[in-house]
Amino acid sequence: MSSEQKEESVMVPNPPIIPPRQKKRPRKRKFIAGLLAALIPGTGHLYFGLLRKGISFIFIILLDIAAMLYFSSIGMQINVPLLILLALLIPVVYFYNVYDVLQSVDRILRFPEETDPELPITTTKTFRHRALISEPGISFGFMLLFGGALMFLFRQKPVWLQHFIEMYASAVIAGFLICGGGVAGST
Repeated sequence: MSSEQKEESVMVPNPPIIPPRQKKRPRKRKFIAGLLAALIPGTGHLYFGLLRKGISFIFIILLDIAAMLYFSSIGMQINVPLLILLALLIPVVYFYNVYDVLQSVDRILRFPEETDPELPITTTKTFRHRALISEPGISFGFMLLFGGALMFLFRQKPVWLQHFIEMYASAVIAGFLICGGGVAGST
């Protein structure tokens, strides 16, 4: 046998190439997102893939509950008005969560070609300013770190935290409000 005949007998015919099947994503529904958001704040956002918003809503509710438990368990004179404000923050966050998930779902369903529905549409001029103020991953990480530290402190109930809140909390909050107003006014 010649070498060509040996190669032909050894060659295996190529199997037919099957094109990959397009995966069809299940259509997500606005009603389910609204229902999830109404049951547990933040889960409607998680259902639609808006992870930062969903985790933020869950985290804000948990931090508010932890703060209410902390301030109700220690004996301070500023408890009652602060507890009322913290208690009123829960329905505000809850209803804003339901509103926001319904608006976000409308936007996602109306414009499905957007790559990241969490980021607002920006121009090049505002993009540089946005990158300096709140880069999408860094501010979220700082919020989680700061809130986690607060939750830890609220759970441990150190004596120095109660003293700090009684003596310096009003000055610290006033400073944050002035700085926040300055940043908001400059934009």
